[in-house]
Amino acid sequence: MDIYCYKNKMYPGGNEYNIAYNAKKQGAKAAFMGVFANDKVGEILEETLQKEQIDTSHSHHEEGSSGYALVDLKDGDRVFIDWNKKGVTDLYPFEFTKEEIEYIKEFDIACISWGARVNHEKIKKLAKYGVRICYDFYDNFTSDDLREIGPNIKYAFLSCGHLSEEETKEILKEVISTGCEIAVGTRGADKTIAYDGKEFYMQPVKKVKAIDTMGAGDSYISAFLMNYLQMKADESMKSGNNIKQALEKAAEYAATIVVKEGALGISDTTSIRKSCQRLLTFKEVVGYEKKSDSNVNGCINDGSVICRLW
Repeated sequence: MDIYCYKNKMYPGGNEYNIAYNAKKQGAKAAFMGVFANDKVGEILEETLQKEQIDTSHSHHEEGSSGYALVDLKDGDRVFIDWNKKGVTDLYPFEFTKEEIEYIKEFDIACISWGARVNHEKIKKLAKYGVRICYDFYDNFTSDDLREIGPNIKYAFLSCGHLSEEETKEILKEVISTGCEIAVGTRGADKTIAYDGKEFYMQPVKKVKAIDTMGAGDSYISAFLMNYLQMKADESMKSGNNIKQALEKAAEYAATIVVKEGALGISDTTSIRKSCQRLLTFKEVVGYEKKSDSNVNGCINDGSVICRLW
Protein backbone atom coordinates (compact mmCIF):
# COMPACT_ATOMS: atom_id res chain seq x y z
CA MET A 1 0.00 0.00 0.00
CA ASP A 2 1.35 3.43 -0.94
CA ILE A 3 0.62 6.11 1.65
CA TYR A 4 0.79 9.62 0.23
CA CYS A 5 1.90 11.58 3.28
CA TYR A 6 1.17 15.02 1.91
CA LYS A 7 -2.48 14.05 1.32
CA ASN A 8 -3.02 11.50 4.09
CA LYS A 9 -4.42 9.15 1.46
CA MET A 10 -3.63 5.57 0.59
CA TYR A 11 -3.49 3.89 -2.80
CA PRO A 12 -3.20 0.16 -3.50
CA GLY A 13 0.15 -0.68 -5.03
CA GLY A 14 3.31 -2.75 -5.10
CA ASN A 15 5.51 -4.10 -7.89
CA GLU A 16 3.95 -7.46 -8.81
CA TYR A 17 0.59 -6.18 -7.65
CA ASN A 18 0.76 -3.32 -10.16
CA ILE A 19 1.91 -5.61 -12.97
CA ALA A 20 -1.00 -8.00 -12.44
CA TYR A 21 -3.48 -5.12 -12.32
CA ASN A 22 -2.12 -3.48 -15.47
CA ALA A 23 -1.92 -6.77 -17.35
CA LYS A 24 -5.57 -7.41 -16.63
CA LYS A 25 -6.48 -3.90 -17.79
CA GLN A 26 -4.72 -4.66 -21.08
CA GLY A 27 -6.70 -7.83 -21.63
CA ALA A 28 -4.52 -10.54 -20.10
CA LYS A 29 -5.62 -13.36 -17.87
CA ALA A 30 -3.79 -12.20 -14.76
CA ALA A 31 -3.31 -13.61 -11.29
CA PHE A 32 -1.53 -12.49 -8.15
CA MET A 33 0.18 -14.86 -5.77
CA GLY A 34 1.33 -13.02 -2.68
CA VAL A 35 1.03 -12.69 1.07
CA PHE A 36 -1.92 -10.69 2.40
CA ALA A 37 -1.96 -9.57 6.01
CA ASN A 38 -5.09 -10.10 8.06
CA ASP A 39 -5.47 -6.36 8.66
CA LYS A 40 -7.93 -3.96 7.01
CA VAL A 41 -5.41 -2.80 4.44
CA GLY A 42 -4.71 -6.39 3.43
CA GLU A 43 -8.44 -6.82 2.93
CA ILE A 44 -8.60 -3.72 0.73
CA LEU A 45 -5.58 -4.82 -1.30
CA GLU A 46 -7.07 -8.21 -2.09
CA GLU A 47 -10.56 -6.85 -2.78
CA THR A 48 -9.14 -4.34 -5.27
CA LEU A 49 -7.70 -7.18 -7.35
CA GLN A 50 -10.74 -9.39 -7.01
CA LYS A 51 -13.01 -6.61 -8.26
CA GLU A 52 -10.99 -6.72 -11.48
CA GLN A 53 -11.37 -10.52 -11.61
CA ILE A 54 -7.69 -11.07 -10.90
CA ASP A 55 -7.24 -14.49 -9.31
CA THR A 56 -5.81 -14.37 -5.78
CA SER A 57 -6.81 -17.93 -4.83
CA HIS A 58 -3.21 -19.10 -4.37
CA SER A 59 -2.17 -16.19 -2.17
CA HIS A 60 -1.39 -16.72 1.51
CA HIS A 61 -3.13 -14.96 4.40
CA GLU A 62 -1.05 -14.38 7.50
CA GLU A 63 -1.18 -12.68 10.88
CA GLY A 64 0.65 -9.37 10.80
CA SER A 65 0.91 -6.05 9.06
CA SER A 66 0.55 -5.18 5.40
CA GLY A 67 3.56 -3.61 3.75
CA TYR A 68 3.44 0.18 3.51
CA ALA A 69 5.55 2.71 1.67
CA LEU A 70 5.37 6.32 2.84
CA VAL A 71 5.54 8.53 -0.22
CA ASP A 72 5.73 12.21 -1.05
CA LEU A 73 5.76 13.80 -4.50
CA LYS A 74 8.28 16.33 -5.76
CA ASP A 75 7.58 17.78 -9.21
CA GLY A 76 5.59 14.68 -10.08
CA ASP A 77 8.36 12.28 -9.04
CA ARG A 78 7.91 9.87 -6.16
CA VAL A 79 10.05 10.34 -3.07
CA PHE A 80 10.09 7.45 -0.59
CA ILE A 81 10.21 8.63 3.00
CA ASP A 82 10.08 5.40 4.95
CA TRP A 83 8.52 1.93 4.99
CA ASN A 84 7.55 -0.69 7.55
CA LYS A 85 10.34 -3.19 7.38
CA LYS A 86 8.57 -6.20 8.86
CA GLY A 87 5.46 -6.70 6.78
CA VAL A 88 4.09 -10.17 6.11
CA THR A 89 6.21 -10.56 2.97
CA ASP A 90 9.34 -10.60 5.11
CA LEU A 91 7.85 -12.70 7.88
CA TYR A 92 6.21 -15.39 5.75
CA PRO A 93 8.22 -15.94 2.55
CA PHE A 94 6.94 -18.38 -0.06
CA GLU A 95 8.61 -21.79 -0.27
CA PHE A 96 6.68 -22.82 -3.42
CA THR A 97 5.05 -26.20 -3.04
CA LYS A 98 4.66 -28.59 -5.95
CA GLU A 99 1.00 -27.60 -6.26
CA GLU A 100 1.89 -23.89 -6.32
CA ILE A 101 4.53 -24.42 -8.99
CA GLU A 102 2.09 -26.36 -11.16
CA TYR A 103 -0.36 -23.49 -10.85
CA ILE A 104 2.26 -20.93 -11.84
CA LYS A 105 3.16 -23.00 -14.91
CA GLU A 106 -0.36 -22.48 -16.23
CA PHE A 107 0.71 -18.94 -17.13
CA ASP A 108 3.10 -17.72 -19.81
CA ILE A 109 5.25 -15.65 -17.49
CA ALA A 110 5.89 -15.18 -13.78
CA CYS A 111 6.94 -11.70 -12.66
CA ILE A 112 9.17 -11.43 -9.59
CA SER A 113 10.99 -8.42 -8.20
CA TRP A 114 13.79 -7.80 -5.75
CA GLY A 115 11.17 -6.54 -3.28
CA ALA A 116 9.32 -9.86 -3.32
CA ARG A 117 11.99 -11.49 -1.14
CA VAL A 118 12.30 -14.49 -3.46
CA ASN A 119 15.98 -15.37 -3.30
CA HIS A 120 18.07 -16.77 -6.14
CA GLU A 121 17.78 -20.35 -4.86
CA LYS A 122 13.98 -20.20 -5.07
CA ILE A 123 14.19 -18.61 -8.51
CA LYS A 124 16.47 -21.44 -9.58
CA LYS A 125 13.93 -23.92 -8.21
CA LEU A 126 11.09 -22.33 -10.18
CA ALA A 127 13.14 -22.29 -13.38
CA LYS A 128 14.14 -25.92 -12.88
CA TYR A 129 10.47 -26.89 -12.96
CA GLY A 130 9.79 -24.94 -16.12
CA VAL A 131 8.53 -21.57 -14.86
CA ARG A 132 9.36 -18.73 -17.27
CA ILE A 133 10.43 -15.74 -15.19
CA CYS A 134 10.66 -12.00 -15.66
CA TYR A 135 12.73 -10.41 -12.90
CA ASP A 136 12.85 -6.74 -11.88
CA PHE A 137 16.23 -5.99 -10.29
CA TYR A 138 15.27 -2.43 -9.27
CA ASP A 139 18.31 -0.13 -9.12
CA ASN A 140 20.30 -1.78 -6.34
CA PHE A 141 21.63 -4.76 -8.25
CA THR A 142 25.16 -6.10 -7.97
CA SER A 143 27.24 -8.21 -10.34
CA ASP A 144 26.63 -11.15 -7.98
CA ASP A 145 22.85 -10.63 -8.34
CA LEU A 146 23.13 -10.66 -12.11
CA ARG A 147 25.27 -13.81 -12.15
CA GLU A 148 23.07 -15.72 -9.68
CA ILE A 149 19.66 -14.76 -11.07
CA GLY A 150 20.37 -14.15 -14.76
CA PRO A 151 20.76 -17.82 -15.83
CA ASN A 152 17.30 -18.67 -14.47
CA ILE A 153 15.19 -15.91 -16.03
CA LYS A 154 13.96 -15.08 -19.52
CA TYR A 155 13.48 -11.32 -19.18
CA ALA A 156 15.29 -8.84 -16.96
CA PHE A 157 14.33 -5.27 -16.10
CA LEU A 158 16.75 -2.92 -14.41
CA SER A 159 16.30 0.67 -13.24
CA CYS A 160 19.32 2.44 -14.72
CA GLY A 161 18.48 6.10 -14.22
CA HIS A 162 21.70 6.51 -12.24
CA LEU A 163 23.83 5.15 -15.11
CA SER A 164 25.02 6.66 -18.36
CA GLU A 165 23.96 5.19 -21.70
CA GLU A 166 27.25 3.31 -22.07
CA GLU A 167 27.15 2.04 -18.49
CA THR A 168 23.59 0.82 -19.05
CA LYS A 169 24.64 -1.05 -22.18
CA GLU A 170 27.47 -2.77 -20.30
CA ILE A 171 25.07 -3.88 -17.56
CA LEU A 172 22.61 -5.23 -20.14
CA LYS A 173 25.40 -7.15 -21.88
CA GLU A 174 26.41 -8.63 -18.54
CA VAL A 175 22.86 -9.85 -17.93
CA ILE A 176 22.52 -11.37 -21.40
CA SER A 177 25.88 -13.15 -21.02
CA THR A 178 24.31 -15.26 -18.24
CA GLY A 179 21.71 -16.72 -20.60
CA CYS A 180 18.81 -14.29 -20.13
CA GLU A 181 16.93 -13.66 -23.42
CA ILE A 182 16.16 -9.93 -23.18
CA ALA A 183 17.40 -7.27 -20.76
CA VAL A 184 15.74 -3.86 -20.50
CA GLY A 185 17.19 -0.84 -18.74
CA THR A 186 14.67 1.91 -17.97
CA ARG A 187 16.23 5.31 -17.35
CA GLY A 188 13.56 7.64 -16.03
CA ALA A 189 13.04 10.54 -18.40
CA ASP A 190 15.86 9.30 -20.66
CA LYS A 191 15.39 6.69 -23.35
CA THR A 192 14.98 3.04 -22.41
CA ILE A 193 17.57 0.61 -23.74
CA ALA A 194 16.93 -3.07 -24.48
CA TYR A 195 19.39 -5.75 -25.56
CA ASP A 196 18.87 -9.29 -26.87
CA GLY A 197 22.49 -10.32 -27.38
CA LYS A 198 22.51 -9.15 -30.98
CA GLU A 199 21.28 -5.58 -31.04
CA PHE A 200 20.52 -2.63 -28.80
CA TYR A 201 17.06 -1.07 -29.06
CA MET A 202 16.37 2.51 -27.97
CA GLN A 203 12.96 3.84 -26.96
CA PRO A 204 12.40 7.50 -25.98
CA VAL A 205 9.79 8.22 -23.34
CA LYS A 206 6.46 9.64 -24.43
CA LYS A 207 6.39 13.28 -23.40
CA VAL A 208 3.47 14.05 -21.08
CA LYS A 209 3.01 16.28 -18.06
CA ALA A 210 3.52 13.73 -15.29
CA ILE A 211 1.40 14.06 -12.18
CA ASP A 212 2.72 10.97 -10.39
CA THR A 213 5.45 8.56 -11.56
CA MET A 214 4.59 5.92 -8.97
CA GLY A 215 4.11 2.60 -10.74
CA ALA A 216 5.41 3.85 -14.10
CA GLY A 217 8.06 1.12 -14.29
CA ASP A 218 5.59 -1.60 -13.38
CA SER A 219 3.13 -0.45 -16.05
CA TYR A 220 6.03 -0.42 -18.53
CA ILE A 221 6.95 -4.01 -17.67
CA SER A 222 3.38 -5.25 -18.00
CA ALA A 223 2.86 -3.55 -21.38
CA PHE A 224 6.19 -4.74 -22.75
CA LEU A 225 5.50 -8.35 -21.78
CA MET A 226 1.93 -8.25 -23.03
CA ASN A 227 2.93 -6.96 -26.45
CA TYR A 228 6.19 -8.86 -26.85
CA LEU A 229 4.75 -12.26 -25.97
CA GLN A 230 1.71 -11.72 -28.17
CA MET A 231 3.88 -10.71 -31.12
CA LYS A 232 6.38 -13.48 -30.47
CA ALA A 233 3.56 -15.99 -30.83
CA ASP A 234 3.07 -14.72 -34.38
CA GLU A 235 5.71 -16.62 -36.35
CA SER A 236 5.45 -14.15 -39.21
CA MET A 237 7.11 -11.41 -37.13
CA LYS A 238 10.85 -11.06 -36.63
CA SER A 239 12.21 -11.05 -33.09
CA GLY A 240 13.90 -7.65 -33.38
CA ASN A 241 10.74 -6.06 -34.67
CA ASN A 242 8.88 -7.58 -31.72
CA ILE A 243 11.20 -5.93 -29.23
CA LYS A 244 11.09 -2.55 -30.95
CA GLN A 245 7.31 -2.52 -31.16
CA ALA A 246 6.87 -3.81 -27.61
CA LEU A 247 9.10 -1.02 -26.27
CA GLU A 248 7.03 1.58 -28.08
CA LYS A 249 3.76 0.11 -26.78
CA ALA A 250 5.21 0.02 -23.27
CA ALA A 251 6.21 3.69 -23.44
CA GLU A 252 2.75 4.63 -24.69
CA TYR A 253 1.02 2.71 -21.93
CA ALA A 254 3.27 4.04 -19.15
CA ALA A 255 2.50 7.57 -20.34
CA THR A 256 -1.19 6.98 -19.60
CA ILE A 257 -0.37 5.98 -16.02
CA VAL A 258 1.83 8.89 -14.94
CA VAL A 259 -0.85 11.48 -15.68
CA LYS A 260 -2.99 10.10 -12.85
CA GLU A 261 -2.44 9.71 -9.12
CA GLY A 262 -1.52 6.35 -7.65
CA ALA A 263 0.58 3.45 -8.89
CA LEU A 264 -2.38 1.81 -10.62
CA GLY A 265 -3.24 4.90 -12.60
CA ILE A 266 -6.79 4.84 -11.30
CA SER A 267 -8.24 8.28 -11.82
CA ASP A 268 -11.24 7.66 -9.56
CA THR A 269 -10.15 5.99 -6.33
CA THR A 270 -12.81 7.68 -4.24
CA SER A 271 -14.27 4.46 -2.84
CA ILE A 272 -10.84 3.09 -1.98
CA ARG A 273 -9.74 6.33 -0.36
CA LYS A 274 -12.92 6.58 1.70
CA SER A 275 -12.58 2.97 2.81
CA CYS A 276 -9.00 3.54 3.92
CA GLN A 277 -9.77 6.79 5.66
CA ARG A 278 -12.82 5.39 7.37
CA LEU A 279 -11.04 2.29 8.63
CA LEU A 280 -7.67 3.71 9.57
CA THR A 281 -6.10 7.06 10.30
CA PHE A 282 -2.58 7.79 9.12
CA LYS A 283 -1.27 7.38 12.65
CA GLU A 284 -3.05 4.06 13.11
CA VAL A 285 -1.46 2.72 9.93
CA VAL A 286 2.16 3.74 10.42
CA GLY A 287 2.27 4.04 14.19
CA TYR A 288 3.27 7.69 14.41
CA GLU A 289 2.22 11.12 13.28
CA LYS A 290 3.43 12.44 9.95
CA LYS A 291 6.53 14.62 10.21
CA SER A 292 6.72 17.31 7.57
CA ASP A 293 10.51 17.31 7.61
CA SER A 294 10.87 13.55 7.06
CA ASN A 295 13.24 12.95 4.19
CA VAL A 296 14.68 9.50 4.78
CA ASN A 297 14.83 7.60 1.53
CA GLY A 298 13.46 4.08 1.64
CA CYS A 299 12.28 1.39 -0.71
CA ILE A 300 8.86 -0.13 -1.14
CA ASN A 301 7.86 -3.25 0.76
CA ASP A 302 4.66 -4.11 -0.99
CA GLY A 303 3.50 -7.32 0.65
CA SER A 304 3.61 -9.17 -2.64
CA VAL A 305 5.58 -12.24 -3.59
CA ILE A 306 4.83 -13.26 -7.12
CA CYS A 307 2.49 -12.37 -9.93
CA ARG A 308 1.75 -14.03 -13.17
CA LEU A 309 0.39 -12.82 -16.47
CA TRP A 310 -1.83 -14.90 -18.74
